[in-house]
Amino acid sequence: MSTWANNIALLVAASFLSLAGAAQAETRLSFSTGVDYTSGEYGGEETTEVISVPFGARLTVDDWTFRVSASYLHVTGPADISEDAETGESAGTIVRDGSEKGIGDTTISAEWAIRRTADTDAYVELTGRVRLPTGDEERGLGTGAVDYGTMVEAGVSSDIGGAYVAAGYRFLGERDEGPDRQDGMQAGVGAWLPIGNRVRVGAFANWREASRDDRDDPANAGAYVSFRMSERLRVTLTGSGGLSDASPDYSAGIRFNWLPSALND
Repeated sequence: MSTWANNIALLVAASFLSLAGAAQAETRLSFSTGVDYTSGEYGGEETTEVISVPFGARLTVDDWTFRVSASYLHVTGPADISEDAETGESAGTIVRDGSEKGIGDTTISAEWAIRRTADTDAYVELTGRVRLPTGDEERGLGTGAVDYGTMVEAGVSSDIGGAYVAAGYRFLGERDEGPDRQDGMQAGVGAWLPIGNRVRVGAFANWREASRDDRDDPANAGAYVSFRMSERLRVTLTGSGGLSDASPDYSAGIRFNWLPSALND
């Protein structure tokens, strides 16, 4: 595990808290956690199962949003899922015999939003993302390299629903061992509708170019339902299925998003 990467992640998280304390009237700070489960063969003959507990922080300052996130992983099965534990892309190689547990890689991102474009409900978001190798590469919990990504999302968000399309590019770092990794495109679409004042339902699909020439491109599609339990807590249930051999056969998860009153009043 990279010590300097851990220090950077902790420094960014501390900066989030400092910014929130300095300008509470203009910021919103929230936290998220939950449990996700994925299962698939990833192009092999044996099933690999992943139980992950994600945890993250999100700070919004005017039109800017900053995020930091990581996951505690429990992986059972041979496949190397370290390429992206969130979407389940597998490098297609065997890295373990049995189970492994530990922290995965850490992702830090910054988003800039242009809202109500031309006095409409349309918006545009520009995102830059860096992935730090905090997961153990030898145990298949991390890539062992620093990755970068960009994304442009355009959509419409209103009281009666919304939809979006997104496209971007990944710049992948070199690993100390294993096959070479290649940069590639990524894209996604989605839509959502409100049901009453407290419930939202949505659907999504994602695709990206594989990190190796000899592997299928990862792709998945799914749906979610989100419940606003209070002004401070939202609970979201998500389910998805893989559309290629590089993705898990299915995934399911629950996410809790909390907006603490002590930091946002």
